[in-house]
Amino acid sequence: MARVSKPVSGIDAVSRRLRIVNSVVRGVVHPPGSRIGPRVQSNVQLMLIHAGTMVVNVDDRDPYTVPAGQMCILLPGHTEVIGFAEGAETRQTLVRGELDELTPQMNRWLEALRPTRPLSSALTYMAREALITEQTRLTAQGALVDALATALLWRFIAEFENLPAALPAPIEDARLFIHRNVQNDIDLTALSTVARVSPEHLVRLFREHMNTTPMRYLWDRRVTHGIELLTSSGLPVGSIAACSGFKTSFHFARKVKEATGLSPTALRARNWSQHSTEANDDQRPSQATARTKAREEQNPPRKDEG
Repeated sequence: MARVSKPVSGIDAVSRRLRIVNSVVRGVVHPPGSRIGPRVQSNVQLMLIHAGTMVVNVDDRDPYTVPAGQMCILLPGHTEVIGFAEGAETRQTLVRGELDELTPQMNRWLEALRPTRPLSSALTYMAREALITEQTRLTAQGALVDALATALLWRFIAEFENLPAALPAPIEDARLFIHRNVQNDIDLTALSTVARVSPEHLVRLFREHMNTTPMRYLWDRRVTHGIELLTSSGLPVGSIAACSGFKTSFHFARKVKEATGLSPTALRARNWSQHSTEANDDQRPSQATARTKAREEQNPPRKDEG
């Protein structure tokens, strides 16, 4: 595979305006042995593989494999054939859209990228947030999904440029496990097993690189996950607590109040009230507009005034 010849920092300011628009985010399950193509790709696609495997053929290049725990980028203008593993379903998150403000320089840069990379916790989190945004329809008429898709693309790019400065693999492995299993029972032993280091070493790594501990990071993530569900869904508080890894609603409520100063019900009520007020403000005419309309109704224009 070709290597990137210039870092992102060397790309001109106009090229750095690149973004994804008209984005679509879906969770997709492909049956064993299924196949896509040949087809000519018309969009950019970011495909995060969570289970199974796929093999990608692009134009006349050598095929490459994307196993679970990796993602790939497919760029427009190329002919593709994608085959999925024979023995099991392949489960993925698909993010696709149109590349806007793509300059020739940035196009060459993207074409030079290696098309696959391991899934970091950040990539997984961004894709998950984009998927939840679509599922809950809190898309801001598509603007939020476009922003998350664009962030995912730039994160994919940045991780290649800054790979030497990335977090140590044990931290990334532990964080990714937490993000995928936030609702389950997790202890330090389980995290250290996933990270393939001793519990003591994992704690030292988290303190050195993230100024926290693995278990504190886990509980912070659970609280964040719970707040996201409180403000974006109508699920009962007890269900949200369970989905976020809390054994009791009382413990969940205490943690939410520590983080926000509000109980779960008060936080939800405030958030929904703000959305309602913003929606009413968008629909409410200004006082000047209302006065003008009233004058027009009292003094309709003559026919010769058009």
